[in-house]
Amino acid sequence: MANKLVIVESPAKAKTISKYLGSDYTVLASVGHIRELVEPRDLPKELKKGPFG
Repeated sequence: MANKLVIVESPAKAKTISKYLGSDYTVLASVGHIRELVEPRDLPKELKKGPFG
């Protein structure tokens, strides 16, 4: 089974949170705020076929 992905703001937070969540989760840092989500119309064609389509 694939790991669940958790994205947090900083590497320090990612390290701390990953200790609590364990190996079933992958915790990554965005190294800043996530400000905008891509509009579906702006996705490349190959991504529209998958879970983001």
